[in-house]
Amino acid sequence: EATCAEKNYDDAQNVVEYGRIGLLDIFGFESFQVNRFEQFCINYANEKLQSKYNLDIFSSVQEEYDYEGITMPDVAFSDNSEVVNLIEGRMGLVSMLNEECLRPHGNDASFVSKAKKVNQDIEAMVANPLHSPTQFAVRHYASEVIYDATFFVQKNNDAVPQDLVDCASMSTNSLVSNNMKEAAELKATVSKSRGKSSKLSVSSKFRSQLTSLMSNISTTKTRYIRCIKPNPDKLPLKVNLSSSLEQLRCAGVVAAVRISRASYP
Repeated sequence: EATCAEKNYDDAQNVVEYGRIGLLDIFGFESFQVNRFEQFCINYANEKLQSKYNLDIFSSVQEEYDYEGITMPDVAFSDNSEVVNLIEGRMGLVSMLNEECLRPHGNDASFVSKAKKVNQDIEAMVANPLHSPTQFAVRHYASEVIYDATFFVQKNNDAVPQDLVDCASMSTNSLVSNNMKEAAELKATVSKSRGKSSKLSVSSKFRSQLTSLMSNISTTKTRYIRCIKPNPDKLPLKVNLSSSLEQLRCAGVVAAVRISRASYP
């Protein structure tokens, strides 16, 4: 109650709408020895947020120049729009994965093969002859990541049985029933709009939620807090420069510094 404005101001009843402060805690960029569907989704989200971060940094530099009365030079910096489009575009990886899930005998190797063929002219898509049939690589803003698409099709299918959804919708626990009812209604709406064979995949839901999140963020005044571990051993008074630099690169700070440096007169 200490943080509830409605209960801490005498004129609360006269306020039409209160402002909000939202905190978004996200996973950082991930690149492991083996990267699966989960890493693909996490890095997709990070690409979208990095795009917003780059725009905010550029805008802040521009506002500072306008305030100081300095003419802003032409600034050319590499953005990550190509990678974002590769993932979520009309012929992007998400759409191709959804298409593969609808095929009677759709599989991971077929998805990878088609993705490489369709996007062979896109620089962000890496087709290495040494990759296995289920491997592909993407040049993200932080680094190149090799993904193992094993189980991509299976994980992308929203395979919760309808009878389980119906059962959970009748639960006496409102948290369970309300969430399952919303999921059932959304699935029914999608099926009607796209045909009986269509279903909302995990990646489609993730893309929709991410689009909604970015829309909400765009209406706010954002502030960024980047956290790094100074050393892998978690010891005081010790800084591992290579590890710290890698974290700064993955957090997009290095890219932001490039933008600021490129705009310096």
